Amino acid sequence: SRVKNDVWETPDTIFLDACMKFEVEPELDVCANEFNTKCRFFFTESDNGLEQNWFADSWLNAPYSEASKWIYKAYAENQKNKINILALLNVTTDTRAWHDCILNKPNVDIFFIKGRIRFIKDGKMSAQASQHPSCYVFWRKIE
Repeated sequence: SRVKNDVWETPDTIFLDACMKFEVEPELDVCANEFNTKCRFFFTESDNGLEQNWFADSWLNAPYSEASKWIYKAYAENQKNKINILALLNVTTDTRAWHDCILNKPNVDIFFIKGRIRFIKDGKMSAQASQHPSCYVFWRKIE
């Protein structure tokens, strides 16, 4: 099971901003629960999105402790299912996952967010901003 501190909800403003920037409307939240999902369909922690087929354009706000696994999964699902995947990620450009799946890929766009995001915990905006810089990563559908 995940680190308890890893369950953070994306503020709606951040989700909507990301969707507008990349002109996408994800239908599947691959890492959510019934209270914090941003999409019509979602996978819960017990569904384990890492083991599921991502069947539609997807939104990903992965638990930061397992971000690399989710980045590899997103990259694979984008190629396999020919879907758009929009992710909110920590800026960890030094990691193997970023180099293998994001950087210098022709169908991947990155948008670096100014300032630090305040996430939502148990329905309340966090008093503290994230300790890490964030970005949107968009894996465009490959026809």
